[in-house]
Amino acid sequence: MIVHKFGGGILKTPEAVQHLLGLLRTAEQPAVVVLSALNKMTNAFEQLVANWRIKADTERMLLQILDYHFNMVSQLCLDPDSAWKRYLEPYFKEIRELLNKEPGSSADRDYDQLVVYGELLSTALIRTYFEEQGFACDYLDARDLVITDSVYRDAGVEWQQSREKILNAMGQSRGIVITQGFIGRASNGDSVTLGREGSDFTAAIFAHCLDAREVWIWKDVAGILNADPVDFSDTFKLDEISYLEAIELAYFGAKVIHPKTIKPLQNKAIPLWIRDFWHPEESGTHIHELDKALISGPLYILKRDQVLISFQPRDFSFIVEDQLAEIFAHLSRFRIKVNLMQHGAVSFSICVNADMDRINALIQSMLPRFRILYNSGLELVTIRRYHPESIRRMTEGRRILVQQLSRKTARFVLA
Repeated sequence: MIVHKFGGGILKTPEAVQHLLGLLRTAEQPAVVVLSALNKMTNAFEQLVANWRIKADTERMLLQILDYHFNMVSQLCLDPDSAWKRYLEPYFKEIRELLNKEPGSSADRDYDQLVVYGELLSTALIRTYFEEQGFACDYLDARDLVITDSVYRDAGVEWQQSREKILNAMGQSRGIVITQGFIGRASNGDSVTLGREGSDFTAAIFAHCLDAREVWIWKDVAGILNADPVDFSDTFKLDEISYLEAIELAYFGAKVIHPKTIKPLQNKAIPLWIRDFWHPEESGTHIHELDKALISGPLYILKRDQVLISFQPRDFSFIVEDQLAEIFAHLSRFRIKVNLMQHGAVSFSICVNADMDRINALIQSMLPRFRILYNSGLELVTIRRYHPESIRRMTEGRRILVQQLSRKTARFVLA
């Protein structure tokens, strides 16, 4: 069995959906197909949640979401009205019912209850089109299969329960099974999400539970490149890399793979391929167990919109274990993930994504004990397998706020 994952960034036009059907008509079976929300729909639902929580207008944003999906149906289906009513219209009724309720006390819980509809609508549209084209496939709601804890927006998988449910649902299926990425259900019945861009992780969950032969993640690029082609004009493709290299790149912020994807695959030695959606005949990038590195040049990862926060005890005491434990307890409380840390005698600094609501709450909670300084609008640059020229290229003319060099990795926080 092969598990395929298709991201919303490529499934954004009727032509892309038609191309998806062409790929699956020739795909090896049985197969699981994991789908993300359609192009930019997660962003749209995030704005919808934000408006709902501050009691601002939600109708305009909801109509934009509805119009996007209806236009896709209209261009793909011969009888759009009938096709719309089959699977998509019921979801919009559920969304309206939710928006007519009062928001809850937890912003993260409210987020998950609404944002999951991006994936549900995507699979509903694909399912509708496939049925009209006479393409046989089974449909599964990932929320009935991926069982998690109740950590909203970054749920942890309950592996044994999920494995049992996935195996039971798949049964003896010998065909194509379609489901959603990114979403699951907590034991209390709430919908949850697995972390932004978490559909890759969903593919790994299914592969791990089903002992799949391979996972194929389809992108609109030739494979994993040594840098983002938006920022660099001289990129090259990595034909194959190790699980270790892949998880390092994902951890440091490479956009091609979700950070949680690799572990479930490595644990069962399931190879991962990054494939070109529009050129499936190309080789892509193969991620598997390798004893030696096959990379010939530096790899660049850029994370923009970063905030550097420094904590200094007000009594000028050393930053030791007790203070570090207190800082990390607060970071955990406000669900702030650290991208880089630097330890000094009386100061401890972290670089984090610019989620200012969480950052401001963190600062207010810690001001009684710590003096806190921060810089915003920064860039975190990571260079794997660096050399002097690669460092010069990324830092020349820039103000370096933090610099870290290890055997294989150079990292800089730049203003």
